[in-house]
Amino acid sequence: MFKRLISLMLILVLSISMVACGDGESEDTSSEGSTEVELAQGITEDSIKIGTVAVQSGALSFIGAPYVAGMESYFKTINEDGGVNGRKIELIKKDDEFKPDKSVQAVESLIFDEEVFAIVGHLGTPGVVASQEIVKEEGIPSVYFGSGAVSLTKAGENFFPVQPNYLYEGKLMSKFAVEEFDAKNIVIMYQNDDVGNDGLDGFKDGLKELGEDSRLKAEVAFGGADTDFTVPIQKAKEQEPDLIILYGLSTGTAGILKGMENLGMTDVDTLTTYSNADASFLAVAAPGAPNAINNLHVMGWLEVTEESLQPLNDAMAKHFPDTPINAYTMAGWVAGETFVAGLEKAGDKLSWDGYIEAMNGLNYTDGLAAEISYSEGVREGVTQMSVSKVSESDGTYIFEQMTDFMEFK
Repeated sequence: MFKRLISLMLILVLSISMVACGDGESEDTSSEGSTEVELAQGITEDSIKIGTVAVQSGALSFIGAPYVAGMESYFKTINEDGGVNGRKIELIKKDDEFKPDKSVQAVESLIFDEEVFAIVGHLGTPGVVASQEIVKEEGIPSVYFGSGAVSLTKAGENFFPVQPNYLYEGKLMSKFAVEEFDAKNIVIMYQNDDVGNDGLDGFKDGLKELGEDSRLKAEVAFGGADTDFTVPIQKAKEQEPDLIILYGLSTGTAGILKGMENLGMTDVDTLTTYSNADASFLAVAAPGAPNAINNLHVMGWLEVTEESLQPLNDAMAKHFPDTPINAYTMAGWVAGETFVAGLEKAGDKLSWDGYIEAMNGLNYTDGLAAEISYSEGVREGVTQMSVSKVSESDGTYIFEQMTDFMEFK
């Protein structure tokens, strides 16, 4: 019996001594045969200072505010239980307004001014990608990104992505398109940016590996800033599709659905990325496409039960009672879970190298994601996903899981 899916629904070193070991503070384990442990910047006997970057003001604050609240509520819960190995977590928050240049400035400030131990939960593909080289060069651990950029899977040993990357998700979409939808005439409509292009490439690669290339009838691009989608929708309609892969983020996807509604394409199945698997997206999309949205399906990577969600609900009620609990809140919570799982495994070996070594042996299955694991050179993130369908209940649109979790093999 399927459970309801709530998903989600995104420089030079200061000194030689700071590379992988921060300010050189040490901790003496003092037992026979033990060695002195070099601690990284941001680590003291009783605290661990970390930083995050996320939009918390402006039009997209509805994403960043619950995301950061979810992460912070997890750390507050950990601290109330005594912290991790006696150390409490201090979270420094930076608002980049979802602007890449401000995201770079925020990351630089966290590393060099605040001297944090790690970057945790950096939100947003544009900012994450823009600051990627700084993080790589410094070697600071960077855990969980609100992004599905495939470049993060190859960025380096200090990067620990969790969310499925868009290239892989695209491949898995092809498997669902063939095996679950049995679609014969597929059109992929994609946002012409890193997100959409990764999804497009993955979908085409997946069909090729499955030997089903002929099912894809057209590739139709649209711009992320477009407001009129008439032309691309007409191009898609000409193919008489039985499935549209809709690879774009919130605003563009909502615009496409509204255009499909206006052009009478309300009975065509659509499948979109997990980035749109949130109630806030439905609130934007449903008014303009009340019929088309009933055939909308979304990918998802979190399988959540009432029991597994209870700690988050309790923490949010206590610390952020006025903040909504949604896919973004859950994503922030998972960012916290992942980082702390590495801390617990590292113990007192809290140099950057020590933490990275611990994460390279991580296989974490106790959180909201089914499994998060890393090994040396492997940074794929979550690989098991399912498909959910939009349904209406008492005037409210929700996501109902319709498939098992699968991975592309």
